[in-house]
Amino acid sequence: MPGQEQHSPDSLILFGGTAAHSEGSLFRKDAKEFLLLTNSSLLKYKSMEKAVKVFGNQSVWSSSSGQQQLTSQQTSLIAKEHRLLALNAIVGVYVHHPTGSDMQIHIEYLASISSQPTSMHFTPAPDQAEAWLSQLRQGCNNHASQAGLISKGTRQRQWIVEKLQDDHIALPSNVAENDPTALTAGGMWRAYFKSQKIKGVPSQDGGSSESKVPLEGKVIAIVVGKSFIHLLPHNLGNGSVKEDMKDERAILQYPILTTKAIQYYEKDDTFSLTFGTSLRQRSVVMTFVSARAREIIVAIRARVESLRWLYPQGRKGIELAMSELLSRPIPVPSKDYLIDHGFEDLLRAECYAMNIDRRIYSNLKIEGFSLHVGKTGDTADTKRDYSVDEMKCLLRALRFNTTFKEISFHNISFANLQKPKTLRDGTTRYGLRLDKEFYELVMGNPQLRVLDLHNCNLDTNTIGSIGRAIRDGFSVGLRLELLDLFGNNASDGADVMTLAKGIVKHAGTLHTLNVGNCQITGDGINQIMHAFVANVDVASHTLEMLSIEGNSESKVNSFILDMFLKHSMKLQRLILSGMPLWSKSPILMAETLNHHGSSLTCLDLSGMALHPATLDQILVWISTPSFQSMEILKIEGCGLDGSQFGSILEAVGQSRNAKVEIIAGKNLVSDGADLPESLVNVLASSDTPTSLGLRQTCWSEQALRQLFISLSQNWTLKKLDLCAVSLASNRDPDVETCKLLGQMVSVQSSRLEELFLQGEETVDLTSRMGRNLWRSFQGIGQSRYLTRLDVRRNRFRDEGAHALAEALRVNQSLNWLDMDENDVTLEGFNAILSAFHQGGTEHVPTSSQYYNNTLCHFEPPVKDVESQISQMKESMLETYKTEQETRFLLSNSTGKDSREWKERLAQIIRTRNLSSEAIARIERTIKGIATATERNKAAMDAVLRDRERRRELEQQA
Repeated sequence: MPGQEQHSPDSLILFGGTAAHSEGSLFRKDAKEFLLLTNSSLLKYKSMEKAVKVFGNQSVWSSSSGQQQLTSQQTSLIAKEHRLLALNAIVGVYVHHPTGSDMQIHIEYLASISSQPTSMHFTPAPDQAEAWLSQLRQGCNNHASQAGLISKGTRQRQWIVEKLQDDHIALPSNVAENDPTALTAGGMWRAYFKSQKIKGVPSQDGGSSESKVPLEGKVIAIVVGKSFIHLLPHNLGNGSVKEDMKDERAILQYPILTTKAIQYYEKDDTFSLTFGTSLRQRSVVMTFVSARAREIIVAIRARVESLRWLYPQGRKGIELAMSELLSRPIPVPSKDYLIDHGFEDLLRAECYAMNIDRRIYSNLKIEGFSLHVGKTGDTADTKRDYSVDEMKCLLRALRFNTTFKEISFHNISFANLQKPKTLRDGTTRYGLRLDKEFYELVMGNPQLRVLDLHNCNLDTNTIGSIGRAIRDGFSVGLRLELLDLFGNNASDGADVMTLAKGIVKHAGTLHTLNVGNCQITGDGINQIMHAFVANVDVASHTLEMLSIEGNSESKVNSFILDMFLKHSMKLQRLILSGMPLWSKSPILMAETLNHHGSSLTCLDLSGMALHPATLDQILVWISTPSFQSMEILKIEGCGLDGSQFGSILEAVGQSRNAKVEIIAGKNLVSDGADLPESLVNVLASSDTPTSLGLRQTCWSEQALRQLFISLSQNWTLKKLDLCAVSLASNRDPDVETCKLLGQMVSVQSSRLEELFLQGEETVDLTSRMGRNLWRSFQGIGQSRYLTRLDVRRNRFRDEGAHALAEALRVNQSLNWLDMDENDVTLEGFNAILSAFHQGGTEHVPTSSQYYNNTLCHFEPPVKDVESQISQMKESMLETYKTEQETRFLLSNSTGKDSREWKERLAQIIRTRNLSSEAIARIERTIKGIATATERNKAAMDAVLRDRERRRELEQQA
């Protein structure tokens, strides 16, 4: 605001002239009077002559360029009846052009703060109309500083600040009320609510689309807060509490970011605000009149810019229809008056703008510079993917963010967000343009280092757009280190080519790339691998993990793979599973694998038919020193027979790599017959890896026995995975086979520490050791090294639970057990509980002096407990039905029949009570087992601490 010389009230005449007054004014009908505008009041006189007698020469009154300074004597002659209104009471001035009449000037003002607005309108001479309008507005703005402003220190302002405290409406104490650079901190003004119109709503019967609201035609308070524009009745906070409660119902709120357009032509104090809504692209146009229109507009624009300053090129600004001066871009206000909103406040602003509950995003996990997006919902049953508007709100809040270096949408499905949806009224609502959204997300976050889109069901266009974004973003500082696109759709060759071009730029920074199960076809995989050697500025790329698994329709060129590997000096994990189409054999060259030195730790060839030439190269590589770095070699489902599998085990054993884990399930090891002699000899020779995975392998009964007998002589194996084993005869292994399993674990030479025997049940096939597994528990109880045992889903029932309890009682090594889904009842769990107590329990007494004191972790048998409780509750429900029938029969019987029905009723109630007690007992039993394992864990921790203390004392001595 321009600085003005201070004058005392009514000490300066600004303008004067005769005006004709229309009906509804404070003047007589069709009367003409002479009006004088001073620096604080609008005065009235019967004629100009009467005014001249008081103020002298009138030559400057009718000129908008001159002003007359009044003496104190002249000011004292102004009588009370001559004062029409004070400029500080004026809310706004606007013009009206009646058909066939001259221009009218309307003044909206308040006679008192708690009164309703009063409208005064008059018709000046046509040659003075523009001058009157200009001088009235300048008088309010330049000389009546409080006109239309709810200033500090007033009761009303304090009431509004307290009422809307969540929106942080406050000005810094050292900032002037009308300082435009500080208006982003909030402000409040009075305005006349002239009209409201809703765009996008068809008018009925040719009528208007205006929508009447309680505040229309009244003076209101416009409050610009941190996130909202509030429209309140002007008298809130100045009346009684009862009146305030009634008027609060009329409060309107519009999120700052819904402001679409501002119109202000400055001919009068009229301006319009357009707010967008999330309802079918409708918009609300509100027209106001305020002497402080400029300040209100600047405040709203500044608040929007304060939210947009983290959106350098992002959200579209407000459409402006106003003077060039007011339309100038508002610079980022001084940081003294701004809060760094960050992601949280940007998300809150977007939620307000789109009318979305912020609690929808309660599963967003922010850890430092990382953001992990979880599914919305409070429990596992209520968790769901985000809707179109919810995801749009989240993606917009992430645009041009300055905080996160890692953004993860792991397992968040976007599949249904791109499809158009037909509403009930027949209109079509289109989905998200995910290609555009992710392009903006990547381009607007040049500090991004990790982008996890694992299993997000993105379409091929979006994948191509991401590739284009990482290519274009490199020039603005983007340096990706991890890109996970597993489980998305990249079936279009052009999109894969675009992705490869983006990877070329990041060959020197990318550490992890996962394009597994992306439905890549044709030459796509070759283009991606070639991207890492196509950048002439990168001698050897930095890739540490590459996964191209599951792209079964893509034909891989062995020469390009070999060239890629030769440039991969830091590659640690190479996942090639599920890739059956190769240009030629051998797929891998021993010389190339050896070229990695000691970097490669994981090689996954599962699901690939290993040609003998490729197998020979792998065997040669295993014998080289570079194999010493390997930790995992996966060859599941590679069609290996027993002899080939034996040759791999022998080569690994001779390499002396003790930490490598061989995962070789789903192979034709026995092929329905006995094991090859070479494999039996290798298994018994102890020249094997320390960890062996044979899950989902089909055996003959004899081959499985041979396996257990051979491994009983092996003293190097420490981990064995036999989950989901099956027999060619489609039945469970017999008693003798299960006893051999127990003997394998209990023999003196065994060093087995982890044994996994989990079963697998499908509609077509049941793969498990089965109900005879409990025959092996006696041997397991005698094991000296076994620490971890998984026997889930074998259905050995209470008989097996009793045997397992006796094994636990005598075993002194096992510290982890999972035995769920074995149809164990309360009796079986009581037996397990008794193993932790010397002498047993009240339910399972025993004279044994041994009890378990090593098991520290017992996985809760959730499925078995749920099954038992469900059966008991169903039984109780049946008793309620039977009880009602019995009571009816009892009420209609006499004599002997009555006594029989009474006895039957008592039996029904006893049965139900027993079921209720059984539910409580099974819960107490499971809790008792958990308490016993916690006791063991505490004792074990104490022993370890004591050993550590003694070791430290010995070292000090």
